[in-house]
Amino acid sequence: MKVWKTKYGPVEYRATVGGKKVAYTTLRSSYMHEADSIIGFQMLNDPDYVKSPQTFQTAAQHINFTFNWFYADSQHTAYYNSGDNPVRANGVDAEFPVWAQSAYEWKNWNPTANTADYTPASQHPNSIDQDYYISWNNKQADDYTTASWGDGSVHRGNLLDDRVKKLVAAGGVTRTSLVKAMSDASLEDLRAEDVLPKLLQVINSSTVTDTTAAAAVSKLSAWVTAGAKRTETSAGSKTYANADAIRILDAWWPALVQAEFQPGLGTDLYTAFTNNLYIDETPSAAHGPTGAHAGSSFQYGWWSYVDKDIRAVLGQTVKGGLAQEYCGGGSLSACRDILISTLKTAAGQTAAQVYPGDSLCSAGDQWCADSIVQRTLGGIKHSNISWQNRPTFQQVVEYTSHR
Repeated sequence: MKVWKTKYGPVEYRATVGGKKVAYTTLRSSYMHEADSIIGFQMLNDPDYVKSPQTFQTAAQHINFTFNWFYADSQHTAYYNSGDNPVRANGVDAEFPVWAQSAYEWKNWNPTANTADYTPASQHPNSIDQDYYISWNNKQADDYTTASWGDGSVHRGNLLDDRVKKLVAAGGVTRTSLVKAMSDASLEDLRAEDVLPKLLQVINSSTVTDTTAAAAVSKLSAWVTAGAKRTETSAGSKTYANADAIRILDAWWPALVQAEFQPGLGTDLYTAFTNNLYIDETPSAAHGPTGAHAGSSFQYGWWSYVDKDIRAVLGQTVKGGLAQEYCGGGSLSACRDILISTLKTAAGQTAAQVYPGDSLCSAGDQWCADSIVQRTLGGIKHSNISWQNRPTFQQVVEYTSHR
């Protein structure tokens, strides 16, 4: 493999601009400084240095790549977002490419050493002694704008945050109640909990007279009332409770997103956006950073866009709303027609169409399509297990005294 390097970083893509050939490069502040973060880790691992939230944040500040770090002792908690964040030239938007010209370079950038001026620690997301912290692949901090496309009003971190917030408000949080909140969140369909109720609110703004749509609405509503989880009818049954509702939403989501946004964006722009950010990442999705049968779900998708657009159509106040109302051009009745039309189509799809099968699962096997496949590391193999979001290990630590 041959990699072309420039002073602006390695070449990643090639294209044409105005008929002229160009190369796209990506430059990161930690490039050629990968080993520098060892200083921060040495400080974090030194019990004679890190003794408080403040010393923890100072140590984390010496880690030059972007990451969320958390601290806890028997008296305090803290958070710090590390990384050498370069000071950008005026007018430069980090979401878009710029020409390889000095006017767009980082402030006081030295291409030989790849150093520049970096934002001070006070401008990094940080806090001390919040009531609680949650982090789940990793929603941006409040009022901090640099984030992945799709991060917004609906994020899978909400599933944890909403549950922990209730525990904290009620008081007397225990290790057991915290584990239960985490386990409950791991079985939840993010779309069904945070977006589906608003979609149903639009549909139910008038009486649903179509029998197919009415039946689908009834199943979806019953699922939401039951908790909107993707769980078995009983342990080991390998059959979902509310299976029809789950199938309907899995089929409906991509259809409703396209019908909602493509007319207003235009086909070319809509296609460009969906190439950059997948519409959905259900448990059965074969794409995404972890691929099929890995459990991890609802990281990347259009749920925030749908949520904000539907709330705007409903006449609700939307913080950081979209540039315009897309569903039905902002008309509640037209939006309702779109949702009902796409819902009817989705309800008519069979399980085999929604879950086409793969080398591990037969077409139409809904539970298997979602299931987590164990990766064999030794001589003992394990069968698939029911979906949970996500299948990493969990641990609970409680500090009862300060050293």
